[in-house]
Amino acid sequence: MAFRSIRELRERDGLRLVIVQGSPSPWGQCARAMMVYKGLDFEMGLQVPAGENEDLVAWSGVNSGPVVAWNREKPIDRWLDILNLLERLAPEPALLPEDRAARAEVVGLANEICGEMGLGWTRRLSLFRPAYEAAEPPERITRVGAKHGYNTIDAARAAGLQVAGLNLLTARLQAQQARGSRYFVGSSPTAVDFYWAGFSVLFDPPEDDIVPLTAERRAFFSQIEPEVAAAVSPVLLAHREEILAEHFERPMVF
Repeated sequence: MAFRSIRELRERDGLRLVIVQGSPSPWGQCARAMMVYKGLDFEMGLQVPAGENEDLVAWSGVNSGPVVAWNREKPIDRWLDILNLLERLAPEPALLPEDRAARAEVVGLANEICGEMGLGWTRRLSLFRPAYEAAEPPERITRVGAKHGYNTIDAARAAGLQVAGLNLLTARLQAQQARGSRYFVGSSPTAVDFYWAGFSVLFDPPEDDIVPLTAERRAFFSQIEPEVAAAVSPVLLAHREEILAEHFERPMVF
């Protein structure tokens, strides 16, 4: 799929998605995979990490990815807003169950992955932490870290929160498998399955035929505390391999 400029996207109608350039940022990669799963037509653009992205800011009010826009509605950037929009545009196949209790489970588990101080958020803190603790932190890292509210208190808690979140997902998936399901909630894919598959890349990057990374990027994403690595269970990795193979573009494009 060709990428359009932000100015081009702003002038067009339909569904548009802006993802992070040069990085498998899971918030955007999951949004894209769910759009494809639902059979939605969309166009794409790129946000440049640590760049000014003036056109994107003027359009959406944020300098980050993903950003999703539908026709003349205000562009959105929060994971739950994006998920709700996709459900509105294509109710089937559903990624949020109709049953209210199951729906609450999906949203709750998804928040543990995507939300503030969830798996993605805290993993990002851990990835930034070595650079911040260096004698001269790279300006590119500190600029991005400042945008995302990096601070030493949250960074110190990050590894423990990741272990707790990964253990939660492992226990949930094991309980589901005991019931005869390979999905986190119910008997068909939900948003949680997409989110774990996408965010797992931050914990255990697949090979280049799935997620093509420069040597520098692969080394960056491979930094991980031993206790966090130990919590990335075989059951979680097996699940992610299935979902990536079935529902994500191979190789990922960014």
